[in-house]
Amino acid sequence: MSFGGGSRVAARRAPHPSLDAVPQPPVREQQEHVVARLRRSARSLTGPVLLFLFICYGTGFLWNRLPTPWLNSALPIVALVAAIAFCLVPLLLWMNRVTIVTTRRLITRRGFVVRESSEFVLGRGATMTLRRGPLQLLAGSGDVIVHAGAQGTMILRDVPHAKLVHQAVAQLIEESSAQAGVTAPVRRVSA
Repeated sequence: MSFGGGSRVAARRAPHPSLDAVPQPPVREQQEHVVARLRRSARSLTGPVLLFLFICYGTGFLWNRLPTPWLNSALPIVALVAAIAFCLVPLLLWMNRVTIVTTRRLITRRGFVVRESSEFVLGRGATMTLRRGPLQLLAGSGDVIVHAGAQGTMILRDVPHAKLVHQAVAQLIEESSAQAGVTAPVRRVSA
């Protein structure tokens, strides 16, 4: 039993000539690879390290030299509390935040017990700024700022080798934009 619609079905399945001009997306996307894992410059730990050395030296120097025995007993406890508060806490805060640069995204993670993560898609980046202060220039670090209209702004604060990171992220943005079909070049601004 035939309904006579066999030729119409074949005509509907034939590709439309105007659809051939539209480029088809690639069948398999390129995998995402980690390019770098960054922390803030260790220059921020110089103060806590010097303070730790001063606390150790002061505790050793003042041991059994204080006028009353209870002060001599309290000295190591006070030194330990000061070392934890002013030396260990800044180290933990420094270790707390990591930035991961991949071939497609910038990912910032922070937190020990509760991890917070923010992501920035590189294919949408439009403007990059490298900002460096006088101490950052001496240390080779700086702030890399990536602006993208509606997606917002991501600031990589005080990253080591800032010029190299700035160039690498700009190159990754250009490659991601080219794969996404965006032809606008990345504007690089140095301040």
